[in-house]
Amino acid sequence: MNGSVPAEGETVAALAGPDSALAADPTTIFDFVPEALPPTPETDVYLKSSTFLESFATGLRRDRVLTLWATQRPITFGALNEPSGEPAWESLPSWYLIGTQDRVIPASAQRGMAEKAGSTVVRFRGGHLGLLTDPASVARTITTAVRATR
Repeated sequence: MNGSVPAEGETVAALAGPDSALAADPTTIFDFVPEALPPTPETDVYLKSSTFLESFATGLRRDRVLTLWATQRPITFGALNEPSGEPAWESLPSWYLIGTQDRVIPASAQRGMAEKAGSTVVRFRGGHLGLLTDPASVARTITTAVRATR
């Protein structure tokens, strides 16, 4: 999966950028548990089915997407907005696999984070769930990183 590469003090929610499918009113993209608004830092956040189907799990068969949506694990609202601590990439080499079709973390946002971290960049033509849609690219990138850091 494509991910966030925060610098110290940055939040995951902000890093997706203005072109992200997540850059909308949170009540239109997430289901909150408990449902009380406004959400608290402890509120569990689940992607709504429309967000999951149209933006998060692109490139997969519909039956697989529906299973993933129904079994998704929540993140807390607070975790999305928690400032990051000191990043490991400041002292360790890093690799970043950019999914050029990602609607959750657009390629431009991924590229910016990878450059900031000085990451070795690899691209694949896929969305946010590259681990599922293109596992060979993910495995090659991990293998390359392991070999380069021995």
